[in-house]
Amino acid sequence: MEKRENIFLKKSFVAITGASRGIGRCMALKFAVKFPPNSVLVLMARNVEALESVRTELQATTPNITVLVRQYDQGKTDEGYFNGIFDSLLTEGKCSKDNFKQVMLVHNCATIGDKDKTALQLCDADRVRSYFDINLSNEFCKAARDMFFRVLSAEEPSIRVLTYAPGGVDTGMLRDLEANSSSTPFRQMLNGLRQDGQILAPEETVVNLVRVLEDNAFENADHVDNYGQTAQPYIDKFLN
Repeated sequence: MEKRENIFLKKSFVAITGASRGIGRCMALKFAVKFPPNSVLVLMARNVEALESVRTELQATTPNITVLVRQYDQGKTDEGYFNGIFDSLLTEGKCSKDNFKQVMLVHNCATIGDKDKTALQLCDADRVRSYFDINLSNEFCKAARDMFFRVLSAEEPSIRVLTYAPGGVDTGMLRDLEANSSSTPFRQMLNGLRQDGQILAPEETVVNLVRVLEDNAFENADHVDNYGQTAQPYIDKFLN
């Protein structure tokens, strides 16, 4: 297979969703020090105050990278909500798309929904639809997502896609589930994973992701876990 260039060597325009905390915040901090000067890093999430805090950290450690913040709610699916987002960001950053060798979009949005309700109690259609849009519709679902990205990469060879499975990660979302889940077996399972050392810190899984991107040896539209192992043979078996 042809050896590809380290992704971080190219001057880039990078947008990271869910960048206000957890894995997204860690990706922003780890990625910023890797990209060449004058690259642009866009932090996107619903919590602007938390995004500004991440931007402050980045400006202190990587002053040669332009950091922009944009409030972004992936639960909104109105067509007009997305129109012009990146055009306005390019204007804000005083640059054009021609200034960059590559554009990278990191999709990192998820929500646990209403953890206090059982499945039978989920009666608010609007809230259920919002959770569904965030977790499923806007990045597609399981094998369907992988099939979509495979078709996309075949139709548009200039677009390179990686699905990265971070494993069990010690984020606020996971701790919230551990503390408040109504399912005792589920809590016990999470506690067992933690005791066995199978729950990673965000920094650990992001370091593994950085290594995958630096090596850049994955096949287009591949599905890679946090150990660098591809899940593609299993997905192929499921799809076929």
